[in-house]
Amino acid sequence: MQQHELSEAIHHYLRRCFEAEETPRVSELAEILGVTRERLSRDFAAAHGVPLSTYLKSYQLDLAQQLLIASELTTTRIAYQCGYGTRRTFHRAFRRGTGMSPDQYRRKQIRHAVTKCL
Repeated sequence: MQQHELSEAIHHYLRRCFEAEETPRVSELAEILGVTRERLSRDFAAAHGVPLSTYLKSYQLDLAQQLLIASELTTTRIAYQCGYGTRRTFHRAFRRGTGMSPDQYRRKQIRHAVTKCL
């Protein structure tokens, strides 16, 4: 599979996961693409310089950050929409990725936006 096709397939898969509020998994994506988990991971890492599992988690976190800034959804609702199985899992992953809780992140971004407008 060519790099462009792989990228398209991954983004399509992620959209489907988030619409269904399911956690993205390398093994599930590999099964959909008809390749082994190991081959998919190896090919992705060779093409992008980062493990596929890291990319999927990063994509989840980026989406969560966007929703925290652009919506008034609760953190629990955002957790599910971003494919985190529980609110607790979301909070743990978010803190690990950003160094702050989702609520702290939202407040900081709101303060930053207000300060920027003044």
